Amino acid sequence: MISLIWLSLVAALTSNIQPIFLGVLAESFSLSGSQLGFIGGAELGGSCLASVSAGYWFPRVRLRRAGLFAITVSVLGNLLTSEATDFSQLLLIRFTTGFLGTGVLYALTLGLFGQLKNADRIIAIAVVTHVLSLAVGMSTVPLLMERWQLPGVTVSLAILLSTAFLCLFLLPHQSRYETSKSATSESYNFLGAALLVSLIVFSIGLGSSWAFMERIGSSAGFAMGDIGNALAVSGLIGGFGALMAAVLGTRLGRVLPIVVALTLQVLTCLLLATRNDWYSYLVATALFNFNWNLTLPYLMGAISAADRSGRFMVLIPAAQTGGYALGPMLVGIFLVGDSFQLAAWVSMSAFIVCLAMIVPLLNRVSRINE
Repeated sequence: MISLIWLSLVAALTSNIQPIFLGVLAESFSLSGSQLGFIGGAELGGSCLASVSAGYWFPRVRLRRAGLFAITVSVLGNLLTSEATDFSQLLLIRFTTGFLGTGVLYALTLGLFGQLKNADRIIAIAVVTHVLSLAVGMSTVPLLMERWQLPGVTVSLAILLSTAFLCLFLLPHQSRYETSKSATSESYNFLGAALLVSLIVFSIGLGSSWAFMERIGSSAGFAMGDIGNALAVSGLIGGFGALMAAVLGTRLGRVLPIVVALTLQVLTCLLLATRNDWYSYLVATALFNFNWNLTLPYLMGAISAADRSGRFMVLIPAAQTGGYALGPMLVGIFLVGDSFQLAAWVSMSAFIVCLAMIVPLLNRVSRINE
């Protein structure tokens, strides 16, 4: 379990610190805003493709070999990043790193999470480590960049990814693929797919507001430094949400924590949409991250409980990435002028839909697993 948590951490590290990492690339290669967007989208898109394809390869491949391949590509991809000579090479390197490297490793790790007992708690612990890595990365990368420029950053990432080789011998050779065609298996398949759709809706709610959180604060008249401080505090508070999920586990079941967190998330979006004073904004951003990180482990744990083969678990990165991308796009369709509070209304609608979907699905998961 410790090995899987570490693998998930190093696999998601570049995505977690993407804002600061893209800043490093922008300075090193003098990239325009458009080029930077393509670089970020290419790596996330590669990870999404790896997740989608994992539904096919995860039950069939030798997992240690797949992990070895993915870690090797991830290490080489980061080392080659500092050697790129133009934008096209950089784009290809980052896409390949996401598609065949970290994307494969993250999908493989989530698939194995789905085959553990108490997956909710293990996933929650993993989320806590991701939040901590985000805080460490955001403070460390600028120091590495200042002293050793881009090679200092990419070599450090490669060294961290190299530690994943030590975890490979603890992985199973192959996933436990359930071949039963019973009615129970069909129920598991339906629930896994339906819960994955719920995760997409949940991610739409997250992406709708999170993408515009800085703009919401700016339109209320807050300085960028103050907004940055609020978002930093919200990240730390979000870690406590995941920690609470790890401590509680499934003692209270999954329905109660998710219902409470999503209800609070709806009220948080209402606060963002209707109030524009500083303390309301600070509280709203903190609660948004807290509820986000409290809900996510239980939602992923429910998918795990409804997916004996891990075939739906490996699709989680694609569901999350797709939802995060759709959210801002939906806001952009309806946004008029600078009324960024609309983002909070879109998020609130998505969370209400998710809440309506998730309760009956969770009750059905509980009945099947009795």
